[in-house]
Amino acid sequence: MPTTRSRRRVTWSNLGERTRLMLQRLNDSILLSENDLCALVWPEAVSRQARTERLARWLAEQYIQPIAIPDGRGYQLGRNGARLLREAGFPRLAPVRPVAERVHPGLLLANQFGVALHEDIRTDLGISGMGWMIRPFSGSDARGDGIAAIGYDLDGLPAQRTWPVTYAPEYLGADYTPPPGFGIMRLVVEIDSGSEDARQLAQRARNWRTRWDQTTWPPATHTIFLWITDQGWLRLETIWSAWTQHALLPAFFTTVETLTLGTGTHWHPWNPRRYLPDGRSVWVWHDMEGRPRSLRPWDLEEGVVRFEQPRPVSRTRFQVDSPAWDGW
Repeated sequence: MPTTRSRRRVTWSNLGERTRLMLQRLNDSILLSENDLCALVWPEAVSRQARTERLARWLAEQYIQPIAIPDGRGYQLGRNGARLLREAGFPRLAPVRPVAERVHPGLLLANQFGVALHEDIRTDLGISGMGWMIRPFSGSDARGDGIAAIGYDLDGLPAQRTWPVTYAPEYLGADYTPPPGFGIMRLVVEIDSGSEDARQLAQRARNWRTRWDQTTWPPATHTIFLWITDQGWLRLETIWSAWTQHALLPAFFTTVETLTLGTGTHWHPWNPRRYLPDGRSVWVWHDMEGRPRSLRPWDLEEGVVRFEQPRPVSRTRFQVDSPAWDGW
């Protein structure tokens, strides 16, 4: 086991590739469950013993720190992990002080979505990579709980990809311009737990409208807001109403219950359709008009890009009687 003195001499360039990947992904995500952290670090099959031994070593080195969460153990960046990232020149560091317990559910849900999306696109040959970053809502600033930037071949053809996990944090850069023939889809993920009333949701929507109007988007880039609530369809309708009245920006809507249909606890957000035992199919995502939608950029029938204004919404309600209704 290295001594404290030898640990202090470790530099970013001395670290193994997997350790660097782990530190970057945990820095991006702030708080990850053990399963989600391991899914990012070991996309290939790995034995539980090897995984446990490596996690124990990172804990001993204080690269990571354990955090108690409802379903087991989570991890945040540790003191030495933050030091290595800082000395390597990373401009943004996740907090080392344990984040407040009240924000654990939102962070874990957002990262559960980000990890599931990352796993799904690994099998899509038209995808060149994905960057993911957690930015919890501050109460007044217009920023998503999570932001994904996905690079894709505009024609849906196999993209040039590098091993191991299509990790591309550079796609998140405000000035990043994709090469010819490629586009960037930005997904702004909003996790709702029901804590904001209708007035606060309206103000949040207005803040996003203001920020959108003040933002200069890079070429070949389009943005979609993804609203996910764990409070059911009635709550989703409240969100939809505030969004269509005060933001009217490209957005898809779903519930945690719908995301988990047919998947157990493992989400597959890239797969827009679920098939139920009785033969019915259910769409995961719906746009502001209630139409079924897919996140796959080639499936969008009428792509909304940065300079297009969505048309006014004509529906008077978003919710239907059954959450499993497939008649959109």
